[in-house]
Amino acid sequence: MSWKKRLVGQSDLMELGEKLRESGKRIVFTAGSWDLIHAGQCRYLEEGKKLGDILVVGVVGDKAISRVKGPNKPILGEKARAEVLTYLRAVDFVTIVPEPSCQPSLGLLKPDVYMTVREDWAADYKNSKEYKTVVKYGGRVEVVDRQSSRISTSAIVARAIGGSLSDILKDFMQYRKDPLKE
Repeated sequence: MSWKKRLVGQSDLMELGEKLRESGKRIVFTAGSWDLIHAGQCRYLEEGKKLGDILVVGVVGDKAISRVKGPNKPILGEKARAEVLTYLRAVDFVTIVPEPSCQPSLGLLKPDVYMTVREDWAADYKNSKEYKTVVKYGGRVEVVDRQSSRISTSAIVARAIGGSLSDILKDFMQYRKDPLKE
């Protein structure tokens, strides 16, 4: 199946959810930025797939991420991040979420399970609008541990930048005779 056939617009989420429920499928939804996909994220998605038959993944849009994480994020555009996810075996459908919150997507799709990662910022998840939306229509929320404590997009970027700067400074320093006197 072409990756574009697995990309679902927000306006089609309600219809997708109805169609899948009619065929007896258990729907799981999760969302995130999915910038620079790494093993921890892939493991997390595999855990999501175990919770149901169909895994729908929300990709938080570029403008929403920039508002939350700053002007240098995301690294990859929303369409590139969405396409990469469609190639992962655990992922059945992908939708681009225009807001930092996936609550509107949850209200449209009405997944059986909403999966989120256990993080400090999610400690009070039962008071979130996402939790309240899912529980209101009869779904359940699963909080899953991070699947890798050492790997993160931020750590990957920091290491890449640190290595590049180290190489630049090393090259620069070799051409200086006495850097402390200059």
